[in-house]
Amino acid sequence: MSVTAEELFRGTGTTRKLLREHAWESTPLGPVDQWPPELLAAVRTVLASEVPMLIWWGPDLLQLYNDAYTPVLGSKHPASMGQAAAVCWAEAWPELRPMAMQVLSGAGATYSVEQFLLLNRHGYREETYWTFSYSPITDAENAVRGVFVATTDVSAAVVGRRRLVTLNQLGGLSAAGTTVLAAARSALDVLGDNRADVPFAVLYDERPDQGEPVTAYGVTGSPADQPGLREVVERVRSTAVAEHVTGLPPNGITPSFVGPGTPSEALVTPLTGPSGPLGVLVLGISPHRAFDREYRNFLDVVARQVTTTLTDAWAYQAERRRAQSLADLDAAKTRFFQNISHEFRTPLTLLLGPLKELSSGEPLPAGKQHQVETARRAAVRLRQLVDGLLDISLADAGQLRAQPEPTDVAELTVETTSMFRSAAERHGLELTVAVPDRPVVALVDREMWVKVLSNLLSNAVKYTPSGRIDVTLTTTADEVVCAVTDTGIGIAAADTEHVFERFHRSDDPTARSAEGAGIGLPLATELVRLHGGTIAVASEPGKGSTFTVRMPVTAEKLAPPAPLESVRALTEAHLNAAGPTKQLSEATTTPPRVELGRLLLVEDNTDMREYLVRLLSTDGWTVDAVGDVDSALTVREPPDLVLSDIMLPGRDGIALLQTIRAYPPLARTPVVLLTARAGASAAVDGLTAGADDYIVKPFDAAELLARLRVHHELHQLREHVLSTSAQESAELRKALASNRRIGTALGVLMTRLHLTEAQAFDVLSAASQRSNRKLRDLADEIILTGDLPADRADYVGSEGTRVSIR
Repeated sequence: MSVTAEELFRGTGTTRKLLREHAWESTPLGPVDQWPPELLAAVRTVLASEVPMLIWWGPDLLQLYNDAYTPVLGSKHPASMGQAAAVCWAEAWPELRPMAMQVLSGAGATYSVEQFLLLNRHGYREETYWTFSYSPITDAENAVRGVFVATTDVSAAVVGRRRLVTLNQLGGLSAAGTTVLAAARSALDVLGDNRADVPFAVLYDERPDQGEPVTAYGVTGSPADQPGLREVVERVRSTAVAEHVTGLPPNGITPSFVGPGTPSEALVTPLTGPSGPLGVLVLGISPHRAFDREYRNFLDVVARQVTTTLTDAWAYQAERRRAQSLADLDAAKTRFFQNISHEFRTPLTLLLGPLKELSSGEPLPAGKQHQVETARRAAVRLRQLVDGLLDISLADAGQLRAQPEPTDVAELTVETTSMFRSAAERHGLELTVAVPDRPVVALVDREMWVKVLSNLLSNAVKYTPSGRIDVTLTTTADEVVCAVTDTGIGIAAADTEHVFERFHRSDDPTARSAEGAGIGLPLATELVRLHGGTIAVASEPGKGSTFTVRMPVTAEKLAPPAPLESVRALTEAHLNAAGPTKQLSEATTTPPRVELGRLLLVEDNTDMREYLVRLLSTDGWTVDAVGDVDSALTVREPPDLVLSDIMLPGRDGIALLQTIRAYPPLARTPVVLLTARAGASAAVDGLTAGADDYIVKPFDAAELLARLRVHHELHQLREHVLSTSAQESAELRKALASNRRIGTALGVLMTRLHLTEAQAFDVLSAASQRSNRKLRDLADEIILTGDLPADRADYVGSEGTRVSIR
């Protein structure tokens, strides 16, 4: 039964009207009343659908489509009606023809997902993506007469997803440990991975006199040579207002990665940080996408993310410059101390004299006697450090001189070694000394020899947990050889070459103490060198070390050596440095008190530990005192506050702090670091690691106790607040840490919903209020999904505009 065009295409709509008026009789399809029933049925199906649908009929694949399909065609409509597919889609026919031929040949239907096609629908070759199917239309004999096309334009989804990836990568850039230039290059590397949307980019710094860019991609030669571009860059730099540039010549710009076009447009946008201008960013615009509001929003967010990255890098570099300034200041302070260290001798003499008189005079009360002796030992240790630094500075200046005199080196070696016998025995070590049974006379500065040998013996006791220490003195025809051998922890091969370097210290966890300035062995090396001798070490980790001193002897006959004076004063400081008399693992606990809480004290210096225990106990603390991190971690009672030295044997106080912060039951316990290391950089390290306070020795006792009380009270208050409002506090911390994520989410909303920045913020705020969720949680979900959560509604923005987010 035949039908007329009026009957077949009856209805409203421009497409039906076009179908009715089309001269079908002049096409291979012929008059409508002669069309086969299969074509008529297909047409009725297509015209009744609200989904974009297309029919290709006959060997020429002539087109018929519905109203919903006209946006797909763009400017190809209305000429595309009744047109052959190869003519209508000429620019994409190499990709489409094989699929169409497959259907026409009877090989079955096709289905394509997110198929990339360059289409000329709006006067330019447009980057598009389609999900579509080609299905056969058969007649009664099952012969394929045409192709049924159902298609969906997914370009916006594909491009939006690609842009979201770029924004997420920009948002994830870290400026820590990098320079501003490296941060700029990293940002442009991310953009360079998405040349479909940003085909080229050029970054200029904030200085007007700099014509060349900081970094760029997608351009050749000098971007400043582009006609008019330099003027726009300077104008944007001065006005801080972005400009859209068109008509850029193709010279010097890399062709598009998407298609055959070369970018001729760019967005020139200022980069302005919290402290002022950072530069100007030129972002190329794809010749294969329309520069619409969505595209502009994307580039605005890109500029903001690049600004954030550069701002972070500037801040990091400023911090590094500050740290370097502190390092330079520290070096200047060191030189200053070297210049005036001899001035310390007078007050030290005035300090040691009365302390010695008090210590050896009339008996004092037991507690006072102990305090005076502790102060005297500390003063002796300070004198030894000052003397060592002065000797080092004199050696640097070439002013350190030996005063050799005939000396029985064997007797002096035995006398010096005997001073360490009681210290060795207290630590369970066997100390032996073997010298020739005759005088060994050589020209030696006696004080220097005692310093060298005392340093070697002090280190041997300090780094020998168990076993023995052997001192041997032998002679040859032209030298005296003294060797100090221990069965201690040994020295790693990588550290052996550094042991004689200044300020090098062993970090071995089995050492008795972490004390030491790292000048003992370097000073010993200088003292031996002044005698024309050498000092060397042979060591094997886990088995021990041997330090060997070789001193030349003169062949001339020497006068008899003068009698030896006591070497006790020269060795006392080294005895104190040999390590505590108690094993570090032996924890001590003061009797329970009720005034304050339980405090864990970690300090490897015995005198300092005992002093702090007395001080803290008097103030009302119950103190668990240990000497190293491993012992601290075995204390049974959980502390209310931790006071720890930083420099400890084995793991240091920072490692203890990190362990506490990583253990949930103690993570919020106040930790106060106590250290002899001064300087802001050291404080930054401790506070950055999570310490609540950082107190430098020497400290004022009243200030220390006051700070500990304040931190204890703040901790109690904080715990009370957390127990009553844990969720609110947690959400607040999340909010304080979420600026970057919220900024990225705003960019997603601006791109997704075609909003301004203010509207996007209102959307996020409204969604937060409606769902009773925090901004950070919503931002994370938006970044993850690229869309708002399911609960949506209209809202009225701050500008009075109603925006639907359903």
